[in-house]
Amino acid sequence: HRDLHSFPTRRSSDLVFVIAAIICSLGAKVTGHANMVWPPTWFDEQGYFGMRKGEACNSGAILKDGTDAPSCMWFNNYTFIDGPETLDKSMTTYFNRPFGEDPFAYHPWRSPGAAEIFSPCGVAGGNPWGCPIGNPNFNECKGGGFSYGPYAENYRFPGVLTTTWKRGSVVEAAWSIMSNHGGGYSYRLCKLPPNGNKRRVTEKCFQKIPLKFAGEDQWIQYGTDKSTRITFKANYTTVGTTPKGSQWAKNPIPACNTVEGGWEYPDSRCRTGVQFPPPAPGLQGYGDNSFDPGNTSFKFNIGDYLQVPKDIAPGKYALSWRWDCEQTSQVWATCADIKIV
Repeated sequence: HRDLHSFPTRRSSDLVFVIAAIICSLGAKVTGHANMVWPPTWFDEQGYFGMRKGEACNSGAILKDGTDAPSCMWFNNYTFIDGPETLDKSMTTYFNRPFGEDPFAYHPWRSPGAAEIFSPCGVAGGNPWGCPIGNPNFNECKGGGFSYGPYAENYRFPGVLTTTWKRGSVVEAAWSIMSNHGGGYSYRLCKLPPNGNKRRVTEKCFQKIPLKFAGEDQWIQYGTDKSTRITFKANYTTVGTTPKGSQWAKNPIPACNTVEGGWEYPDSRCRTGVQFPPPAPGLQGYGDNSFDPGNTSFKFNIGDYLQVPKDIAPGKYALSWRWDCEQTSQVWATCADIKIV
């Protein structure tokens, strides 16, 4: 496997490295950047937090050494695509080209699903091999996170709930943003052995059963109150995705029209405009900000309708939500237990 922590070799100038370093510094002090909130995840003991308003990052784990690993801090840090961009240009979420350079050219969303990752369910701190790679010491890392955390599939989370889905049914799934890195996401299934051993889940396994979205609509919802739900047309694509033909959704919330995305502003009022038109008034910005890090202004969840395949075998599965970022070289991932009947 390619060294996930190595820079691509085709960067056009040293300026791109400088810009990339600025981007990597965003949110270095926050408690995480995103998390799947529905169905109940491995991180969410007894489904206590779920879709509750503003509490997406409050589940998680306290590791053996006492390190706090909230649910939004399980991810894959510093990973890039290893080939040409394949993204449908209409799905772009960050358009800034400072000094004519594209600092996002090798970030995961530019070829959805192609960037290699450590774990399809997330790694606590995002840097399991150290930062920089090979450093034997426990460190906080660029772009947030820390080193040598466990893989989610190898960690025993207490009180994990199982959600039952019927073959051929349409179900709901949702996630929540703390820091808006743009990009897009996909939901996938991996069949578990009869004993439910999660140590066997891999990215390769999840790539065998990418789920399709049902219909053309997405929605946002504040907390568990469905009366707050706002529905709008989604942007889905199967162009240039991995595995071939898998369906991915564009993050519908535009960041502010700067390289930093709005991290430099005290609120979600984008003084320089937005990256693309918001799906509804007020649904824009970065969420987290440098004036009050760790306290996101995004109190809503982003939801989709998923189609459960009619011909899928009944049994135990893991569901993986994978968010490929465009602003940063990161992939965020969360898993949940599913029973197909």
